[in-house]
Amino acid sequence: MNQEHEAATDPVCGMAVDIVQAAAAGLTAEAAGTRYYFCGRGCKLEFGDEPEKYLDPRYTPSM
Repeated sequence: MNQEHEAATDPVCGMAVDIVQAAAAGLTAEAAGTRYYFCGRGCKLEFGDEPEKYLDPRYTPSM
């Protein structure tokens, strides 16, 4: 990850994600008024299917 860019945590797997690269690749989604960034298409699709599951404070990321 480029150290000049800000990082976010993928809410599905817990990986650190470069927000600029994720946005450029279309790996973002909005839920509950917040933008989320993803490491890859699979995590974005999983989040899109059940955002409430991944936003639940009791959810533990897979990594």
